[in-house]
Amino acid sequence: MSSGEAELAALAGNPEELERAHQLRTALAVRAALDAQFRRALDTWWQQAQSVRTGESTVTNRISGGTQYGPVVQGRDFNGLTITAHGSGEPRTTPAGTHGPTLPDTEGTAPGGPGGRQED
Repeated sequence: MSSGEAELAALAGNPEELERAHQLRTALAVRAALDAQFRRALDTWWQQAQSVRTGESTVTNRISGGTQYGPVVQGRDFNGLTITAHGSGEPRTTPAGTHGPTLPDTEGTAPGGPGGRQED
């Protein structure tokens, strides 16, 4: 069983060679399968490595092609993100002749009548 050190050194000497990366991956996978302590250490390292940024970069976010009716997340390097959207996915519209959402009055009806629309 390889420790992975020789494969790591070979990859460090030629980082552009994909085959050397595959050899290191295989050596680490075999060792992790046979050594539970190494597997736990490798899992811990992997979790920590997920949050490491590799260099400076800029992010340009664009939304095009129509109206979006659900959550839109823009940014970089998202981890463990969960989005829960509620509703029908249909656009919410404001009835003509009103200015924004209407709120119920104290008797439970919207201002301007049951439909919330104000008479002109």
